[in-house]
Amino acid sequence: MAAKEKYPEPTYLEYGFGELEHDVIKKELCCYCGNCIAFCPKIEREGNRPELVDYDPLCGLCYAYCPRTMLDMPRMTEKIFGRVRREDEPLGIYRKAASARAGGAGVGVQDGGVATALLIQALDSGVIDCAVVTDRDDQWRGVPKVATTAEEIAASAGTKYTITPSITGVQMAMDQGKKKIGFVGTPCQIQALRKVQLLEEPYAFGQEKIALLVGLFCMENFEYELLFPELVQKTFGLEPGAVDKFEIQKGMFRVLSGDQVREVPIDQTDEYVWKGCGPCFDFAAELADVSVGSVGSKAGWSTVLTRTDAGAKVYEKALTAGAIEEAAVSAKGLALAGRLAKGKEERFTAKTAELLGRGVPVNIRR
Repeated sequence: MAAKEKYPEPTYLEYGFGELEHDVIKKELCCYCGNCIAFCPKIEREGNRPELVDYDPLCGLCYAYCPRTMLDMPRMTEKIFGRVRREDEPLGIYRKAASARAGGAGVGVQDGGVATALLIQALDSGVIDCAVVTDRDDQWRGVPKVATTAEEIAASAGTKYTITPSITGVQMAMDQGKKKIGFVGTPCQIQALRKVQLLEEPYAFGQEKIALLVGLFCMENFEYELLFPELVQKTFGLEPGAVDKFEIQKGMFRVLSGDQVREVPIDQTDEYVWKGCGPCFDFAAELADVSVGSVGSKAGWSTVLTRTDAGAKVYEKALTAGAIEEAAVSAKGLALAGRLAKGKEERFTAKTAELLGRGVPVNIRR
């Protein structure tokens, strides 16, 4: 039975990729989350942008589910949490805040390794049957991967720091017949998947199979074609294959290669930032089931915010199983994370005002 025979016609019927390209992609609002590529077989990844590769039926799916065509954060928050965020909640709504670290999550994890440990716990306990993670190739390009074992999850640990359309991995998982999909990603990617789950449009392609969303704290992300040639190769003199790890510590952007550490102040990396990061206010992945980041905790530990039933249950199971250990997060640490979150909001406000001044409206409701 056709969708329009079962449901009222979609709000965005007769919108297509042309509108998406005009309103989002060409105006540098695209966060390159991968939503449109993942769920429309007529859109593919070409370079660092979505491209239409077949006839456009103007079904409206790509436009409806893009987090940058329209995002009603208060409405989405109320649907998930039963209320809207208060002004004194810069990190969003959460049930519990803690510092945690993983026990033996494997070499290569970022900070406390908690995101990796939570996904492994969710897999082992049957909450998910796979985890969509972001791996990398030998040149440090991000690659979405469907991990089905603890070893595969651990092997993909570590922040990649370059824009990757990781949501395409969700469609890969569905194509493999997975029915309980876990996903770890940045705030914009979490927003995109929540929009897929919550928007009242009659598109049915397996949204109910998304079982767990683990969000990562994120201030901004970088464009591979700028970061690697300019900073990694030209400034630091390193080939991509020689990079072991990236990290941001104490205001410095650091590249680790063997026993070498190269670093620059984070404000000197602004020219490499993905332009679509500007119109983003979300630092702590406020729509995730559980959010994880290094800010607010001591070295080697992660700050964890459990938000939903699903997130709280996985976290508590991991604690009980000894997969992670917990310590109190300090008021000072949470305040620091909150200041960064407010700083990102201020940048969002300034950027959207600048875009509006250039005739580019941003249809995002904070």
